[in-house]
Amino acid sequence: MLKQPETAVGPELPAVRPDDGMEWLPLVKRWYESVRTSPLAQRMGVEPDWFFVMETALLMDDFWRQKRGRNIAAAEIRQRCAMIGVTPKARNDLKFDAPQADDLMASTGAGSNVVNMDDFRRRREAVGG
Repeated sequence: MLKQPETAVGPELPAVRPDDGMEWLPLVKRWYESVRTSPLAQRMGVEPDWFFVMETALLMDDFWRQKRGRNIAAAEIRQRCAMIGVTPKARNDLKFDAPQADDLMASTGAGSNVVNMDDFRRRREAVGG
């Protein structure tokens, strides 16, 4: 099972874009850091993996700055994000065993269909079952 790394994995995003020296958009910096600190970072084992993630960040930065022609960039970004595994469907398709949200932890249990098996067994034994 993939686990959340204790510290960020992989190289930091350069301070400025490598092609034109402009600062990265805050949204893109946040996306890149979210990849570095997610369980997916464990799958990025070699330097070329991180180049791929950085190139994807550059495409995302271009996408958000463009006024026209976004559909081509959007298609490429979608494909790259699927290859990296950034969506639940992509992780499923890639057969990543990543942690999922535990709905029971967030629930009070009121109105839930979930049965506590220990309670069930105690009740069954109490009625002679």
